[in-house]
Amino acid sequence: MLFTNAGEALTASGLAMPAVTLTRRDGDRHCYSVTDRDAYTGVVAYWSDKANAERQRVIAGSDDDAKELRPTYASQADALDTAQAEWRRVQRGEATFDITLAQGRPDILPESPLTASGYKPDIDATPWMVTEVEHSLGDSGFGTRLQCEVSGAEAG
Repeated sequence: MLFTNAGEALTASGLAMPAVTLTRRDGDRHCYSVTDRDAYTGVVAYWSDKANAERQRVIAGSDDDAKELRPTYASQADALDTAQAEWRRVQRGEATFDITLAQGRPDILPESPLTASGYKPDIDATPWMVTEVEHSLGDSGFGTRLQCEVSGAEAG
């Protein structure tokens, strides 16, 4: 069985998630927000070096204004994996795009790459990744609401 990190846009078997393209006419409403990209320059994690009886640190990104993770991890590999995963999450979270579709789309799955077309240039130029999908069925029919973040490929 192949396990992947969240945010890599891969299926459980390691294949790329199918890409989704949405145009402005596909949505009823949307919300786009941008957070301060420069909030952190990296992520620091600590691990316990039992051989030398010292607490060591690893960093993903840059050390200039790094976010520090509180736990001390059992190994250097665990600390580095956690720091890299958190760094990818921090970078993806710089902008969000939420959209409620006019018609439900059961084919859209979390971690699908998404391209937007017909919105403002900042939205259209951003490679998105679907992070949450909510389907509903009610008096108004079948609906889908998506939450998206900047794709990890862009955040790299």
